[in-house]
Amino acid sequence: MTAIRHRAPVTRPSFAGNVGWAVFGNAAYALSQWLVLVIVARLGTPSMVGEYALGLAVGAPVVLLANLSLRTVLVTDPHSEHPFRRYLRVRLAAMAVALATIGVVVVLFDLPPAVVLLVGAAKAFDGAGDIYLGLLQRHHDQRSVALAQLANGGLTIAFTAALLVGTSSVAWAAACSAGASLIVWLMVCAPLAGRLHHHHHPDPVERTLRRHTHRAAGGVAALLWTALPLGVASGVTSLTANVPRYALQHESGAADLGAFAAAGYLVLTGTVLCSAVAQTLLPRLTELHAADAAARFRALVRQSLIGVGDVGAIAVWAAWLFGSTVLTTVYGPEYAGHGPTLTVLTLATALGAACFMLDAALSAVRRFAGQLAVNAGVLAVAVAAALVLVPRYGVAGAAWATAVAAAVHCGLKWEVLRRVR
Repeated sequence: MTAIRHRAPVTRPSFAGNVGWAVFGNAAYALSQWLVLVIVARLGTPSMVGEYALGLAVGAPVVLLANLSLRTVLVTDPHSEHPFRRYLRVRLAAMAVALATIGVVVVLFDLPPAVVLLVGAAKAFDGAGDIYLGLLQRHHDQRSVALAQLANGGLTIAFTAALLVGTSSVAWAAACSAGASLIVWLMVCAPLAGRLHHHHHPDPVERTLRRHTHRAAGGVAALLWTALPLGVASGVTSLTANVPRYALQHESGAADLGAFAAAGYLVLTGTVLCSAVAQTLLPRLTELHAADAAARFRALVRQSLIGVGDVGAIAVWAAWLFGSTVLTTVYGPEYAGHGPTLTVLTLATALGAACFMLDAALSAVRRFAGQLAVNAGVLAVAVAAALVLVPRYGVAGAAWATAVAAAVHCGLKWEVLRRVR
């Protein structure tokens, strides 16, 4: 008689522990990205910082749009309507399209080809690894996600510093960032997710049932149809964030863009920390919504908004008091005059943090189309604000355009969530 084997129950990490790992991983990754900019600023020139920032401004929106927010769709797919390999195939194909698109943009607008293409490649490799992190996130394994982020950040810093010292070339810095992302994708993200996927592999009967379910789900076309509104919305959000940078590059050149980017990177840690909390909330909110626990769902959203509001107010106050000193200490005396810019960008970051929590709630209830409509409206506001403020006020105008767009974004997302029943 064949013995029936029972798998040992999998112990889920605590919510607080997952938040801690998510904050640690995202903080480490944000710190590494900021340190790369500091390295370029210290070993290079403001124009080199501007070139690197231009590469990010071009590559990030294209790659984020191509991402189609598949990671969010994967995490909010509790019944596994689509197999992981389908998510992976779509993501890899999308990254190839993104790289080709960046190449076309470089040719059409006569941009620095090496820097822009290599920064775009780094973002594309990160995108390939990101879908594996989505599988880990769905299983509440933020520890493994954090380890992958730490590896990415550490390799990026080490490679960039070594090659920039040896070559004094920002193109080599971008190449090192791309190399680090490629190594982490293939040697960290994929193995970690593969181990988890194997651990949770269903028995033969369950595999057969899932195959039929996956066929009935409609294949790649159905997955694309589900993901497209949220993917476009995320791409539009990235484009919105970069509109002031495009305006500064056009009006003032690379030096002012470098100053704006330097100030922006100081508040990037806050953005990434709030993103970490939102990522941890997302699977929990998805489960609460699936269980019809509306009161607990609303309470968790409310608590998260109060938390980011309190921290944001303290951060704005600190930036107002110490902004110029911090800029001088970190980047050098030529950045000292941009203290007010840092304060305004901190305010924009606080508003953006609230948007992260609202986005998590809307994604948990799968209101993807509503997010796209809101983000399109915010993009229009950002363009109008940049056209009015940047020519008149330069770097400070770019900061205020960012804050105006963030305020409108937060208000509209709150209204959409308020209407959810």
